[in-house]
Amino acid sequence: MKAKIKLVIENEERFFGPGVAELLSLIDKYGSIQAACSDMNMSYSKAWKMIKRANEALGFSLLASKNGGKEGGESRLTEEGRQFLRCYKDMKERLCIEADRMFRECFEAYLGDHIV
Repeated sequence: MKAKIKLVIENEERFFGPGVAELLSLIDKYGSIQAACSDMNMSYSKAWKMIKRANEALGFSLLASKNGGKEGGESRLTEEGRQFLRCYKDMKERLCIEADRMFRECFEAYLGDHIV
């Protein structure tokens, strides 16, 4: 048994969570929105909607993109996007550590050999 934490950031509506974080991480890895979408089995239009919603809520662009052509397109995280993603991942990691500690404390009597 273990507790699972899902970190979602919102204003009036949700705009950043595990899906957007994974998408941005893969875009950073591949340098391509299309490759990231393929890896996640996500449509390109859905990815752009997620990115656009996050950009609008944050007030800055998460990505810098260059349209295709002979050399093909490219997408990279902006410095602000990279920093925001880093903050998100850091907070999630810290929350998971604390949640694990609290889970063990609160459910100690039920854990026995079932700790994951």
